[in-house]
Amino acid sequence: MLFVWGDFNACGWAAGGDESIYALDKDALAAIPAKDGMAIFVWCEDEPDTILGCVARLEHITLGAFTGWRAVPVGGTFYRGPVPAHLLGGLGA
Repeated sequence: MLFVWGDFNACGWAAGGDESIYALDKDALAAIPAKDGMAIFVWCEDEPDTILGCVARLEHITLGAFTGWRAVPVGGTFYRGPVPAHLLGGLGA
């Protein structure tokens, strides 16, 4: 599973119950390369040595002036816990 940083405070820009995450690590998405429908794990730092996140599906959208990727959370996949070992070297991994 690919891990992509996302800003969970920037959820729901489209309103109407949208829980998508719109502020995502653009460099990580370009390096993947991202594709519509791709499953990723979106995460952010929570407390020292703790992350929170979820599995999400990528969608490329145009929403007003915004054109880019959003991550639509998959229900029942929320995680809050220790930072996985592959992210310990730097939380930009």
